[in-house]
Amino acid sequence: MLGFAKRALGVVALAVLAMTCLAATAQAKTIKVVANGTTQAIQTAIDSAGPYDTVVVPAGTYTGPTVKVEESNLTLKGSRGAIIDATGDTYGITVGRKLTFDDGPSCPAYSVANFRIIGLTVENAEDTGIFLFGVSGFHVSGGSYVDNSEYGIFPRCSRDGLIAKNSGGGGNDATIYVGVNDGVTVERNSLTNGELGIELESTDNTVVRNNKLKENTTGIFVIVLPGLPKSSTEKALIEENSVIGNNRVNPFPPICNEGEPENPPGCVEEFFDDLQLLPSGTGILNVGGHDVTIRNNTVKSNGTVGVGVVENPFGFGSSNNTSVTGNTIRKNGEAPDPRTKGSGDIVYLDNPENGSCISGNNIGTTDYPFGPPPPCS
Repeated sequence: MLGFAKRALGVVALAVLAMTCLAATAQAKTIKVVANGTTQAIQTAIDSAGPYDTVVVPAGTYTGPTVKVEESNLTLKGSRGAIIDATGDTYGITVGRKLTFDDGPSCPAYSVANFRIIGLTVENAEDTGIFLFGVSGFHVSGGSYVDNSEYGIFPRCSRDGLIAKNSGGGGNDATIYVGVNDGVTVERNSLTNGELGIELESTDNTVVRNNKLKENTTGIFVIVLPGLPKSSTEKALIEENSVIGNNRVNPFPPICNEGEPENPPGCVEEFFDDLQLLPSGTGILNVGGHDVTIRNNTVKSNGTVGVGVVENPFGFGSSNNTSVTGNTIRKNGEAPDPRTKGSGDIVYLDNPENGSCISGNNIGTTDYPFGPPPPCS
């Protein structure tokens, strides 16, 4: 009897929760932004919205202060031709109540949940098109993020996200930057003319699938960097992407190699950014990520390397358990950047006994200076 009573109470609780959610959804409103050309009109609509409301931005160009989302359960929808011109602003849109690390650094508690943005073009921000910090559950879809100086779409200290069907490029860092997150899927985006198309940095449980990447310096980049709350990148699946012709010139000057008889043209003595180490003409590159699966991708005509696996140069060790299978990797490495340490369709500059494997790929050239890793079982 006692077990039955507990189950009955559980059913009642679930029913009450479902009814509450249905009631909230039934009361949700659509709020149309006044199309007066200012981001303040967008902000006014957002500030007046309640849970589960949708704020619709009509066509037109909107300028002014950064648009801020600090409440949960909101959808922001841009009509075709709706543009936020963030010239002079650090960010076009921010989502979250706190946008910086706590002491340590460490991530703050999640402050916003269940945010969706559909459509909208966000352009010309001094740093980032849309920055999500401390967000639990987010969708960024169907938008365009172009010519933002550094990043287009940048979730950080967030989880359970989907970034899908967006376009963008034109910045000097990652158009889509997944940094210090858990459970983010990046799929069906088309990214061109950026320093990095997609970057996974110190992040876990990421899926990168069915994206088109071309004319970037590097298409897909996996790395671990210092100074962040997390010191590893774990479990990434990179599959069924088209990574073709990523030969944009790296605007960051290479580092001069002390004691070397020859140095890359235009090299400098000062090291000021990790992107100085990045060779132009790179398709998919893993620099210290663990349990990274690279499968069923088409990687062609990248001047330096198609798929590269490299030991992390910042002290985070080997790219353990990287699996490279079932890919078509052809005509890469035919015009290598002088700053590279290797070139070809597959370049493996790591310990071949670190649990990684390579097999079943349609490839031409390989570069394994430390020996080939074993085939995948």
